[in-house]
Amino acid sequence: MASRPPFRLAIPKIREHAAQIDCTKMLRGVLRPEVAWTAIDHAHSLNPTIGRHGKPIGLLEAQKRKARGVRPGVCDYLFWHNSLGYAIEFKVDDGELTGDEEQFIRDLIKARAEVKVCWGMWQVFETVSDWGLVRPGVRIAA
Repeated sequence: MASRPPFRLAIPKIREHAAQIDCTKMLRGVLRPEVAWTAIDHAHSLNPTIGRHGKPIGLLEAQKRKARGVRPGVCDYLFWHNSLGYAIEFKVDDGELTGDEEQFIRDLIKARAEVKVCWGMWQVFETVSDWGLVRPGVRIAA
């Protein structure tokens, strides 16, 4: 039986987490009320605390999610409006897409969803505005 590489726990980037919180606050204030949307929380999979079974809690959570059919690489923001689906993968600074994120984005594009990778809150606002998801007359001052 081939040995598996050791589990490596990615430490969450505080800056990216804080930027996502700011972005989520902005979205709450600007989106049309009829837009259904969610932000995906990936943080539970990053918990390095060792659980009862001697494994990191994050690894155990990731295994449970996988068993329930949760895919890795799901975009950070998902939106639905007028029977159309939209997705934004949120990055900061020099963030790069993982292989799982790239695959999920390819699958969304095949399903004819609108998808965009945004580096920062301003790009997110411009994107949801371009998609027609922002309430009429809403502007953000720089």
